[in-house]
Amino acid sequence: MKIRVVFNLVLMFIFMLQVANAQSKLRPTFAGVYQSGLVGQVGIGTDNEKKYFGEIRFGANDVLETGFGIEGHFNRNIYKSDWFNFHAGAMFGYVFYSSARIGLPIGFTIKPIESHRNFAILMEATPNVFTSDSYVNLRASLGVRYTFR
Repeated sequence: MKIRVVFNLVLMFIFMLQVANAQSKLRPTFAGVYQSGLVGQVGIGTDNEKKYFGEIRFGANDVLETGFGIEGHFNRNIYKSDWFNFHAGAMFGYVFYSSARIGLPIGFTIKPIESHRNFAILMEATPNVFTSDSYVNLRASLGVRYTFR
């Protein structure tokens, strides 16, 4: 059941990106689905092949009784090659009815299929350096991205 929900969310975001590409000058260029522990996220972002790129992520909670969260990621590609990118940046987030967060994401975007570089795997670690709950933690995320070009 959970895989079906994630699949439907990915299809919904792909459709939204196609509509946004057709109607707007501010065009999201990639969509992603990420898993970190028990909580998933879906996101859309600007061109992650440029030196600076941004992404907005939404909490994709299903069964857990956790608050809905939203995060903004602002990243800089430190190293780029044909098959992977290394990035670091800043994250500002809010989990409704719970806490605000500031983090420092560091990650790799790996493009494993030579003939289809639009598909990528994201591995990212985000130390949350400030939370309004007064604790510091480290979140690790693993996910997939698809770039529309």
